[in-house]
Amino acid sequence: MSNTTTIGKDFSLLELLKFVSLPVFTRLVVSFLSTLDDGLFISRYLGQYALAALSICLPLFMMVDALNMLMGSISTVCSIKMGEGKNDEANSDFSTMIIFVFLVGILLSIIFSVVLRPLLSFLGATELLFPYAVEFFHIYVIYLPIVLVNFIFNSFYIIAGKPKFAMFSQVINICFQIFFDWLFIVRLNIGMKGAAYSNLLGNIAVFIFALFFYLNKNNEIHLVKPKSNITDLLKSVLKYGRVQFFTSIAISISSYITNRVNLVLGQEELVAAYTIVSNVVWMFTSCYFGLLGSVSPIISYSYGEKNNSKFKKICLQSITLIYSLVIFVILLIISSKKIILFLYLTELSSDNVKNMVSYGLNIYPLSLLFFGFNVLVQEVANIIGEHKNSFILSLFENVIFQNASVIIIPLLFGAKGVWYVFLVCEILTFMLTLYFVYNNQEKLDF
Repeated sequence: MSNTTTIGKDFSLLELLKFVSLPVFTRLVVSFLSTLDDGLFISRYLGQYALAALSICLPLFMMVDALNMLMGSISTVCSIKMGEGKNDEANSDFSTMIIFVFLVGILLSIIFSVVLRPLLSFLGATELLFPYAVEFFHIYVIYLPIVLVNFIFNSFYIIAGKPKFAMFSQVINICFQIFFDWLFIVRLNIGMKGAAYSNLLGNIAVFIFALFFYLNKNNEIHLVKPKSNITDLLKSVLKYGRVQFFTSIAISISSYITNRVNLVLGQEELVAAYTIVSNVVWMFTSCYFGLLGSVSPIISYSYGEKNNSKFKKICLQSITLIYSLVIFVILLIISSKKIILFLYLTELSSDNVKNMVSYGLNIYPLSLLFFGFNVLVQEVANIIGEHKNSFILSLFENVIFQNASVIIIPLLFGAKGVWYVFLVCEILTFMLTLYFVYNNQEKLDF
């Protein structure tokens, strides 16, 4: 039997709410501070095009995130093993993956350094945006290995039964970034390099914090001498992480297409406006990912226990919490529109950008009504072994529906159609997801 006293618990809805509240609140606060950081230092001090430059490079960020999603599925592997009572094996798998991810990060740093300039040009960095992008990414690629390892570290605090440490870690990161952004951008005036340096220092601080935590043998998950077979481990990681990996790659491709469409329809101004709206929506969406990241190990554990009643119970509780959170987020975004405009835009910002941002904030967030359920079902399908169906749902959502919408809707309705793309995509995915749930009622019983 497993000796866990955390994720193996049979939660009531109130207990689950208490368990996830800290990670959800943490993600909201950290994302808000990150957005505040971008708004105050990059958009306000370096200009709206500096922020747009990062948006043009979003596909590159998503390529990194894709690797995070793939390797981060080690958390699912370890959660299931802990549910089976194999804690020592879980610790070994965790330690092996940390070393492997760090080595992969070094290799990627070398590759990105060599191809960075042509890659940024391919992504659509215009003459106006290119200098900002180059300044940031020349530094970003250097500390990429630490970024990748930190993602794995952060995903295991909840599994170790210490969700508050995930909060501490992220607060440390953002505090470092805000202080050093102020120092490097405002006081020393070194531009986008300052943003990259502050990011570097924040990640180093988080890395050191994590090492102290995971070297403590008293934690349920901790670093040990690796004994896992890396080939077998990668097969398991690929089994559980390929859907998330594919999803991030698909989002990267969709981001590239969206940026190209925005450049054609409204040039850099529409890219800047879309960057602001999407950043704000995804800032609040981070609450949802905080919730999903909290309940996913619990779902995985109950599945590893082969406790069907507890498994179905936690799935239903998760849906209840997700929709409560989604409604709160939508109302919060719409009611905070004036504050958002103040944070991101100054008197020097064009009226056209301001009007586009205001319009987009009324439409874009409505997609969250469908997005939360769609991604939860994909995650649960992956956990119960329905990898093919999870992959199909992700394929339609992030490739077929998304790219078809981003091409067809703006073509029919012009620049304003851009704000309806995500909504249409998620509605179509929601309909397909309901069909999947209906056909798998015995396993899911939602």
